[in-house]
Amino acid sequence: MLVLCLVFSSGCSLLSGKNADQADADKESDGVKVKQAATDVEGMLREGPGKYAGGKYDEEKVKAELDKLPDNLTADEAYNHLVALLAEDYKPELKALENFDPTIKTNIKEPGGVNAPEGELPKQVNVEILLDASGSMAGRVSGGVKMDLAKEAIRNFASKLPEGAQVALRVYGHKGSNQEKDKELSCKSTEVVYPLGAYDKASFQKSLNKFRPTGWTPLAAAIEQAKNDLSENTGENVENIIYVVSDGIETCGGDPVKAAKELHESEIQAIVNIIGFDVDNEGQRALKKVAEAGGGKYTTVNTGEDLRKHLEEEYKRLAKEWEMWGIKSYLETTNIWAEKYDVIDEADVSMIDKCTRERSRMLEAEEYLAEKGKLKGEKDEKSLYDKIWGRWRVLNDYRKENFREVKDRLNQAKNEETQRVREKAEEMEEKYKQ
Repeated sequence: MLVLCLVFSSGCSLLSGKNADQADADKESDGVKVKQAATDVEGMLREGPGKYAGGKYDEEKVKAELDKLPDNLTADEAYNHLVALLAEDYKPELKALENFDPTIKTNIKEPGGVNAPEGELPKQVNVEILLDASGSMAGRVSGGVKMDLAKEAIRNFASKLPEGAQVALRVYGHKGSNQEKDKELSCKSTEVVYPLGAYDKASFQKSLNKFRPTGWTPLAAAIEQAKNDLSENTGENVENIIYVVSDGIETCGGDPVKAAKELHESEIQAIVNIIGFDVDNEGQRALKKVAEAGGGKYTTVNTGEDLRKHLEEEYKRLAKEWEMWGIKSYLETTNIWAEKYDVIDEADVSMIDKCTRERSRMLEAEEYLAEKGKLKGEKDEKSLYDKIWGRWRVLNDYRKENFREVKDRLNQAKNEETQRVREKAEEMEEKYKQ
């Protein structure tokens, strides 16, 4: 009997142990056992999503899960289960914050050419001035000697070229005299007195002092040589512009129309503009043909004041271009800011919705647990309620602080870029209005 009792007792113990282990296994397989919920904000942000987060929420299924929980749950135990079931997925909002770039940089091309067409503006502008130094330029018009007036207008013009523009000055007909005996020498005289490069006031003025009006008018030869001057300046981002200042037509037997056409149609693609200074009707017709062949325009001026005003018209146009550049750049700044703000604001609103939804669902679950008597006591009911609200406050404070900080940085970037654009536009407008 003793042996039988021992055997029976032993068997019962084994059975009891086996059943207990099975019960624990069943509890774990039913999802009753859960990991400890995070207590810090970084953990809270990354521990979701819960089983019924977001669009997966089903009130009846959640209640069924809560019914499976054992009785006498402490606030911590119940909170762990609610997090496992209902915590929202905040990773998209975190990613939006981490990847957000508040930089604002406009990309409207700056006005760059003295003869640039509306729309696309070149990055590199090369301006070559061909100045007639034939004997007739020693004549007088209203305001003074034509050559002196031309030099002053050209000096003023070159001093106000756009930033980054290069300038060259070539003279022709400045050797020998306008006598027949010196014609051969004079017709071969075409010389760069200021090589293509950035404008330097002292050097440019010195170059203007190197010659005086004396000889014949080898206009075609000057245009042909200008082609050599600009031969290394080609490409889509380059604009080459020729300004010819002359008081007469070709007198050396050359063909300036052919020369201008070849220059314009070459890979240099230079535009040839002609400014006729005190030119008669026959000369105007001839010079106009040269300008048309060179893809440019012809303008007649009769006084030094006319010449100055004509060249300054280029700056009025540039001032207007800079004004429009400022407006377009401001609008682009605003558009970039709005697009970036929408991205971060959408993530902010999304997190607000998730935090509110999570809190609401957890509070409903807390009430259900209390009604079913699953919580240990009133103290745990209150503690669980506080934990849910505390979680919401921690997440919401994080949201407010971080999204506000990013929005502040974005607004600062907008203000800085707006100020940069405004100051640049005003500076350049003022420069070309002077």
